[in-house]
Amino acid sequence: MSYLIINLDKGVIFISSNVNKRDKTHEIWAAKAMANRLIPHHPMKEKVMADLKIKYAEIIGEKEIEYTLSLLDQKKYLIMHNLRLKDGFKKYFQIDSLVLAKQFLLVVEVKNWKGKILFGTNGQVTRIGPDGSEEGYKNPIPQAKTQVLRLKRWLRNHNFPDIPIVYLVVISFPQTIIERKNPQDTIPYEVIHNSDLIFRIEEIEKQFTKDFYTRNQLSELAKHLDLSHCPRKINLFEKYNITPNDLVKGVFCPSCGALPMVRQERKWFCNACSHYSAHAHRPALADYIVFFGRTISNQGAREFLLLPSPNVTKMILQRESEFQEGKTKGKKYKLKWNKDEIKKWL
Repeated sequence: MSYLIINLDKGVIFISSNVNKRDKTHEIWAAKAMANRLIPHHPMKEKVMADLKIKYAEIIGEKEIEYTLSLLDQKKYLIMHNLRLKDGFKKYFQIDSLVLAKQFLLVVEVKNWKGKILFGTNGQVTRIGPDGSEEGYKNPIPQAKTQVLRLKRWLRNHNFPDIPIVYLVVISFPQTIIERKNPQDTIPYEVIHNSDLIFRIEEIEKQFTKDFYTRNQLSELAKHLDLSHCPRKINLFEKYNITPNDLVKGVFCPSCGALPMVRQERKWFCNACSHYSAHAHRPALADYIVFFGRTISNQGAREFLLLPSPNVTKMILQRESEFQEGKTKGKKYKLKWNKDEIKKWL
């Protein structure tokens, strides 16, 4: 967790950040790598590009919500983002943001909707695009209610005391317009803009004044939730029904984006723009990781980077690996995953 807890005689004091931020570098890089490397004119190319656009919008929207929630009083609240938990039926559920207080828990269901959103009869949700096209969305209220139900079950299964759990559906982008489809239709009270989130939490505070948890219990709950988080593991080949043969290989030029660069005198050279780079292979190896994992062989690296020389490949892998195991042809390398460096490439 990214908050610091100090135990004192009078209880527990939360200092430093009260927010845990789950890093999504791997997810966004995986979407970008798939978009870049899936061969042109593949039947899934349009789907891949659409997913990348959605992923970028998701990251931007989540940052908007994270900033708003960071304004809450750190002495009163703990905040967790992107929790993925297993319920009593051995199935997973995800909570976009969870606000923890001694009096209540708040499930925040984030919607990164853009344009005009219309709420119609029986909760039907329609998005009107810039060109006037219509797209139907699932009603977010049943989804949020289901997350509350499953969180309650999770608390009982892990022997935590009962506590009121409420929910809000928060539209992350301020430009999004929320309207009724017809005069007789209603917009659910729980659906709000991000700009109203803090003020709605203040209303919830007034509704729940009784302490159900002590500070110690609240910190224990946060720790247990964090330890119980189960990151989603996505097999990109299964998700898009593709094979490794559907990927373009080689090192992209960091200057013009051309493929492939060639290795010349310990540097990479781009035939398209004459750019030289000493480390252009690093983003390519990050691509390899999201497709195949962090373990790589000399032959696997040569095939992916389009390197003819085993010795040159060996030198690169020795520099870009955390450790190696095995001998001669059976040697394997565990590639580094430097998320701070990768964020610079996004």
